[in-house]
Amino acid sequence: MVFMEIKPQMEQLSHDEMVKALAFLRSRLRADTVENREELAQHHAEMDAGKKVRWEDLKRSLGLF
Repeated sequence: MVFMEIKPQMEQLSHDEMVKALAFLRSRLRADTVENREELAQHHAEMDAGKKVRWEDLKRSLGLF
């Protein structure tokens, strides 16, 4: 699959769905380095232990607000 194949579908997304897609893509890009994979693993472990993040705080930290 190439970007040009999914671009028309992406253009049809609502604002909220675009925000979700952007958050997903940013997390995928960050996961490309060992350091970031370790950081993400730590965050997942914290979430599994009960530490949660509010959606508004997550959007702000990702620069999506």
